[in-house]
Amino acid sequence: MVMTITSLALTASLVYLTTKARPVYYISGNSSVGVAYPQVNPKSTVAIFTASWVLNWSNFTPATVEEVYKHAQQFMSPRLLNQTKTRLKRDVEQVKSNNISSMFSLNQDPQVDEEEEGYSVTLSGDKGVYMGKDEIKTQKTIYRLHLRSISPTDWNPYGLIIEDISQETSL
Repeated sequence: MVMTITSLALTASLVYLTTKARPVYYISGNSSVGVAYPQVNPKSTVAIFTASWVLNWSNFTPATVEEVYKHAQQFMSPRLLNQTKTRLKRDVEQVKSNNISSMFSLNQDPQVDEEEEGYSVTLSGDKGVYMGKDEIKTQKTIYRLHLRSISPTDWNPYGLIIEDISQETSL
């Protein structure tokens, strides 16, 4: 009798947990108070997402480089990932073998332009590359990224994906 009651209680708990609505995290595209349109990302959201991704992508040490690249790849389009996969593997090996670290900091707000199929974002800042404790170089760096909207998911609540990235440097 006790076992039957326990089984029914556990079954009821399991049914409750599986049918209970899960919380959804979203960045709203409010056009007015109380109105939010799905699949709409305001420029400020695009700027925050891109700045966060680039800062994660370009700030690493030999101990963190694998995790940094693994996290960044979640937000890259399959086409971009196929283009960069071999290079990323080579970069990780070089960072670890030469004890290289990278640090990038923004020196102005991201510039976001809407395009027909997404967004173009330009970020500029200063990038330092270090070998151990020694500074190899510090240079002005500009990242240009092209993004497109996708359906938001649990792992990508922004609903944005990186289609292309380029980097320009100057002293």
